[in-house]
Amino acid sequence: MKRIKLVWIVIGALIIFILGTIWSNSHVTVDKVTLTHNRLPAAFDNYKILQISDLQGKEFGSNQKRLVNLIKKQQYDLVVFTGDYISEEQEDLQPLENLLKGMPKNKEMYYILGDKDADNSTAALKKGDRFYDLFTKYNVKPLYPGMEIKKGKESIWLKTNPYVGLNEVGGSEISSQLIQEKEEFEAQYKEQQDPFTIEISHRPTEIDSENPDLHDYRTTTLNDTGEEWRHWDVSLNGHTLGGQFRLPLLGPLYAPNFGLFPGKVNVTGVHTIDNHTQYVNNGLGVSGPLFMKFRVFNTPSIGLITLKTK
Repeated sequence: MKRIKLVWIVIGALIIFILGTIWSNSHVTVDKVTLTHNRLPAAFDNYKILQISDLQGKEFGSNQKRLVNLIKKQQYDLVVFTGDYISEEQEDLQPLENLLKGMPKNKEMYYILGDKDADNSTAALKKGDRFYDLFTKYNVKPLYPGMEIKKGKESIWLKTNPYVGLNEVGGSEISSQLIQEKEEFEAQYKEQQDPFTIEISHRPTEIDSENPDLHDYRTTTLNDTGEEWRHWDVSLNGHTLGGQFRLPLLGPLYAPNFGLFPGKVNVTGVHTIDNHTQYVNNGLGVSGPLFMKFRVFNTPSIGLITLKTK
């Protein structure tokens, strides 16, 4: 009798787990985080950035209705889309267009690419490319190589990842227009006195240690002689899906580029090391083979980041 009762308890727990997983995978939460930094200009105290990452072709309701309605309820100053709008198997941009069509149009919006988007090619930053044309249609600008955001006499600087050969926009053919824009932006940026910088990157930088490949790339290819590899005060990232499969106490089971049992640093949430604060959003979609295309203890989310001065 006890054994039968135990079997029914296990079956009941399994049914609850499966139903809970199905429910959580079809909903979206708002991950509200506060990033506090002692160098943040006073004019940007309480400045809010909405981050949307790793859609990967997923739909939340008809024409993204649930996702759009949730976004419309939020108060924010600026939007950043941080890549992976399509999945490995599905290149349909309709789920992305449904989202863009429903976005409030009264805020500045910027996008970068993910590793699944046009192979990180600069083609997606030029007229005629389907990513560029779609985002431009809905007034979303490419964030390449960066943008100065002003409030009164003070500024913050949004920048893409500087190691383009490893992490962000690559490709052997870069248009002369993009090269000129990059040179002009970098010249303007270098004129600033210790600018407050927010890196907008699809793939997180390893905040706690420098990746050997990154070190070799920046010191040989880029001739960077500085010891510091984190050229930013705050970094907003996606890519890892927060681990996709997570267990209580153990945390993420796996994250791309970080392997099995990667911990939370560089994979999910807010972490600060040496006055560099990094936020990795868990994103919206799922990755992997068909039988693994779901999340465990990891509800899809958008990020609402509030900047605060110390």
